[in-house]
Amino acid sequence: MNDIVNLRLSKEANAVAERLVTTGKFENVITAAKFALAYALKNYFEEFNPENYVVSDSGGNNYNIGTVDKDGTLSALLRAIYPDTTTPYIYARALMVFGLLKIRERIETEGMPMVSSLCE
Repeated sequence: MNDIVNLRLSKEANAVAERLVTTGKFENVITAAKFALAYALKNYFEEFNPENYVVSDSGGNNYNIGTVDKDGTLSALLRAIYPDTTTPYIYARALMVFGLLKIRERIETEGMPMVSSLCE
């Protein structure tokens, strides 16, 4: 399977990322999405498999991988965590969307949390 060269969030995940940007803690949607990737890894690593995750749609913003991972660090990280993957950016997209939707669940139950509380 070939990896993606453009990363498009789902419409719902994109809306959550945009909402996180309004907190002033994130420069843009992609930094919020990267935070959500880390959130998913930290809190759902054992139960979430990005290889099997199906993103519901491609209605969100579209980013070239060169913008998302300018120096290849994200790819290297995901290859280290998931050594069998040949598609780190498909994994990145899955983790970003999943993480953003999990953050949305917290927003719906608790209101907008302090970003630092998502790191605990």
